[in-house]
Amino acid sequence: MGGDIGSTHPPPPSEAVWLKQLFCGGMAGAAAKTTTAPLSRIAMLYQVHSLVSTKGLHNPEYATSLTSAFTKVRQREGFLAFWKGNGTSCMHRFPYSAINFAVYERAHSILSKNCDPDHSNSWKHVFARFLSGACAGTSAVVACYPLDLIRTRLTTQQPNTKYTYNGITDAAAKIIKYDGIAGLYVGLGTTLCVAVPSFSISYMVYGSLKEYVLDDERFNNFRKVSIDGRSSMGTIATLFCGATSGSITAIVTYPIDVTRRRLQVQSQYVEKGMRLSAMDIFKGILKDEGTRGLYRGIVPELLKVVPFVGTMFGVYEFLRGHFRLNTE
Repeated sequence: MGGDIGSTHPPPPSEAVWLKQLFCGGMAGAAAKTTTAPLSRIAMLYQVHSLVSTKGLHNPEYATSLTSAFTKVRQREGFLAFWKGNGTSCMHRFPYSAINFAVYERAHSILSKNCDPDHSNSWKHVFARFLSGACAGTSAVVACYPLDLIRTRLTTQQPNTKYTYNGITDAAAKIIKYDGIAGLYVGLGTTLCVAVPSFSISYMVYGSLKEYVLDDERFNNFRKVSIDGRSSMGTIATLFCGATSGSITAIVTYPIDVTRRRLQVQSQYVEKGMRLSAMDIFKGILKDEGTRGLYRGIVPELLKVVPFVGTMFGVYEFLRGHFRLNTE
């Protein structure tokens, strides 16, 4: 979702530009992840804790209210606990975002070649963004999934969990020991069910809003022009487009995300022969917790969207300008 997202005919990048895009995307993702780590952890705890009750489902240990959730984490684990697992998150987010941004830029440059440059929000352009987002999300998820799984385990583990993980390598070793290599990919299918529509919708909405802002004279005050005459969105417009895109995406895909998080961590609480499938977990949530259970943690998730996308796009645009990618 860089400076060329939504542009009609972004040029195919050279190898040097490709590497710079990878770096810019990775740094943007890591910075955004660190900024919103407290809300991200609260959202994740809402989703998965307390994992197992006598019914084999979740108790709302952290879900009484947002403020009480923050208070409980601080009292039980200290202030730095809000960044618990953030090192792993950044190790996951850097390559994840790097691949995501770079693949999107490359896919969009190919898919938009036959689109009419004078109608930047035609259905062909919109579909090109949607399909490019799907390619980006799939590539990033498959490449980085083991780190995502380990990040979830480290972030959500409690004293009563079956295994205690002491860092990334220890977690990886224990997962492989008890669940095999396949254990590193538990929930991959469900994650793809989240990532593909998530990035497709996100890139499509963001790119379409961006083109609208850049083309409509009513938004002149929200644009900026570089020395070479290139028009781009200002900070407020970038934040608005990103926040709108992120909010819509989160609301649409959140129920699947709750399901896949619980699928990822259930081996810490449930014996191998008793583990549930993604569909069983989804049905169980609906039966015992209702629709609200599928949106457990949606408030902190939505609250983190604005600072997350603001930081991500801000850092990405700054680094693109620093490396002069907008002119290459």
